[in-house]
Amino acid sequence: MENILTKDATTDTAEDLIRELDRTRGSLALAYDKFNFVSDPEMVESCIYEINALKAKCNYLIRKIKECSPECVAAGVLRGGRACQL
Repeated sequence: MENILTKDATTDTAEDLIRELDRTRGSLALAYDKFNFVSDPEMVESCIYEINALKAKCNYLIRKIKECSPECVAAGVLRGGRACQL
Protein backbone atom coordinates (compact mmCIF):
# COMPACT_ATOMS: atom_id res chain seq x y z
CA MET A 1 0.00 0.00 0.00
CA GLU A 2 1.45 3.34 -1.05
CA ASN A 3 1.52 6.20 1.41
CA ILE A 4 0.24 9.36 -0.25
CA LEU A 5 2.41 11.56 1.97
CA THR A 6 5.66 10.09 0.62
CA LYS A 7 4.82 10.93 -2.98
CA ASP A 8 5.68 14.20 -4.67
CA ALA A 9 2.80 16.56 -3.86
CA THR A 10 2.64 17.79 -7.46
CA THR A 11 1.70 14.33 -8.75
CA ASP A 12 -1.25 13.78 -6.39
CA THR A 13 -4.63 13.64 -8.04
CA ALA A 14 -7.85 14.56 -6.30
CA GLU A 15 -8.96 10.95 -6.59
CA ASP A 16 -5.81 9.68 -4.81
CA LEU A 17 -6.27 12.26 -2.09
CA ILE A 18 -9.93 11.34 -1.64
CA ARG A 19 -9.01 7.67 -1.28
CA GLU A 20 -6.40 8.58 1.33
CA LEU A 21 -8.94 10.78 3.11
CA ASP A 22 -11.38 7.85 3.22
CA ARG A 23 -8.69 5.60 4.72
CA THR A 24 -7.75 8.28 7.26
CA ARG A 25 -11.40 8.76 8.22
CA GLY A 26 -11.64 5.01 8.83
CA SER A 27 -8.57 5.13 11.03
CA LEU A 28 -10.05 8.08 12.89
CA ALA A 29 -13.26 6.14 13.56
CA LEU A 30 -11.20 3.25 14.95
CA ALA A 31 -9.20 5.63 17.14
CA TYR A 32 -12.44 7.06 18.58
CA ASP A 33 -13.72 3.53 19.22
CA LYS A 34 -10.49 2.64 21.01
CA PHE A 35 -10.73 5.85 23.07
CA ASN A 36 -14.23 4.89 24.17
CA PHE A 37 -13.07 1.53 25.53
CA VAL A 38 -9.74 2.22 27.23
CA SER A 39 -9.54 3.10 30.90
CA ASP A 40 -5.82 3.32 31.62
CA PRO A 41 -4.80 7.00 31.78
CA GLU A 42 -1.78 6.44 29.55
CA MET A 43 -3.90 4.71 26.93
CA VAL A 44 -6.46 7.54 27.07
CA GLU A 45 -3.65 10.02 26.47
CA SER A 46 -2.31 7.90 23.62
CA CYS A 47 -5.73 7.79 21.98
CA ILE A 48 -6.09 11.55 22.28
CA TYR A 49 -2.75 12.07 20.53
CA GLU A 50 -3.70 9.58 17.82
CA ILE A 51 -7.07 11.27 17.26
CA ASN A 52 -5.46 14.71 17.05
CA ALA A 53 -2.85 13.47 14.57
CA LEU A 54 -5.50 11.85 12.36
CA LYS A 55 -7.65 15.00 12.47
CA ALA A 56 -4.64 17.05 11.39
CA LYS A 57 -4.03 14.61 8.53
CA CYS A 58 -7.68 14.91 7.46
CA ASN A 59 -7.38 18.70 7.45
CA TYR A 60 -4.21 18.48 5.36
CA LEU A 61 -5.85 16.15 2.85
CA ILE A 62 -8.93 18.37 2.57
CA ARG A 63 -6.70 21.37 1.83
CA LYS A 64 -4.81 19.38 -0.82
CA ILE A 65 -8.08 18.21 -2.41
CA LYS A 66 -9.26 21.80 -2.64
CA GLU A 67 -5.95 22.86 -4.21
CA CYS A 68 -5.96 19.93 -6.62
CA SER A 69 -9.53 20.35 -7.72
CA PRO A 70 -11.02 23.71 -6.71
CA GLU A 71 -14.41 22.87 -8.21
CA CYS A 72 -14.77 20.02 -5.70
CA VAL A 73 -16.31 20.77 -2.37
CA ALA A 74 -14.41 18.69 0.18
CA ALA A 75 -17.34 18.83 2.61
CA GLY A 76 -19.28 16.66 0.18
CA VAL A 77 -16.60 14.01 0.47
CA LEU A 78 -16.64 14.16 4.26
CA ARG A 79 -20.39 13.60 4.36
CA GLY A 80 -20.01 10.42 2.35
CA GLY A 81 -21.04 11.94 -0.95
CA ARG A 82 -19.36 13.46 -3.94
CA ALA A 83 -19.74 17.12 -4.70
CA CYS A 84 -18.22 16.77 -8.17
CA GLN A 85 -17.24 14.19 -10.72
CA LEU A 86 -13.55 13.31 -10.87
